[in-house]
Amino acid sequence: MINEPSPSDDNKRRKRRPHPLEAPPQGRDSIDPEQYRGQRVTLRMPVVPPYAVWVLIAVNSLIYVVANFLLGDTQARSLYEMAWSNHTRVLADGQYYRLFSAMFLHSDQLILHILFNMYALYIIGVMVERFYGHKRFLIIYFLGGLGGSVLSVLLNAPNVVSVGASGAVFAVFGAQIVFLYNHRKLFGETAKAHLRQAILIAVFNFAIGFINAMGSDGATVNIDNWGHVGGFVGGIALALFISPVFIPKRHPDQADALTIEDINPLERRYQPVLAYVSVLLMALLVGSFLAM
Repeated sequence: MINEPSPSDDNKRRKRRPHPLEAPPQGRDSIDPEQYRGQRVTLRMPVVPPYAVWVLIAVNSLIYVVANFLLGDTQARSLYEMAWSNHTRVLADGQYYRLFSAMFLHSDQLILHILFNMYALYIIGVMVERFYGHKRFLIIYFLGGLGGSVLSVLLNAPNVVSVGASGAVFAVFGAQIVFLYNHRKLFGETAKAHLRQAILIAVFNFAIGFINAMGSDGATVNIDNWGHVGGFVGGIALALFISPVFIPKRHPDQADALTIEDINPLERRYQPVLAYVSVLLMALLVGSFLAM
């Protein structure tokens, strides 16, 4: 038996509110990007320099150098034991600061861990911070990273310890995908090509993580897949609400140029951010109760 949609279902689909970039242009200065297809125009974009990305790379790198090259073995071990994230330490002992501190430590047994994370943060973060702005980028990075840390302590075994900025990097990755998808019409084939590339890279990285998990056999260094998943989902969830929504408009002074307006400023989107934080807190409370 085949279930056919009722007329009311069809009406609901037809009444779906379109994304602002899919809706017909509104206002005297608003334009449809399709009318400029094939033409060379100057696009005035509101972008910012990626200062936060460079600061985060510098801080993570400095902590790694200090911990692994300047401190003695005993001091370095104490630093890692004090800061890494772990199911028992966080949920049973209430050391919630570890969800944050673990984001600034990287494996002392595998230098590729910090090299890969910082390279990925540079490649992805520069683009995201330029378009999202400093505040939105940092919200994505830290709250998305905390989402990865929370899922990691909830679903990993009690004997697993976790370090690294991977969850935060995957959160930025998720924000990039949301931005490219939302603006695929504005940026045309360039955005679509970058979007396909980003999705392939995400699938590839998740595949590596799960292959590593299946073949670890007690290895000393494993990939924290739950941290990656939590960060990626958290980044997407936040970006769906706080991502900039750029609308092209005619430039007031130049006939061959377009200016861009962000119709989704961060000041209007603090409620979804607070709701996201509330979900993380509730998950921690439930996890702590079950771990007692």
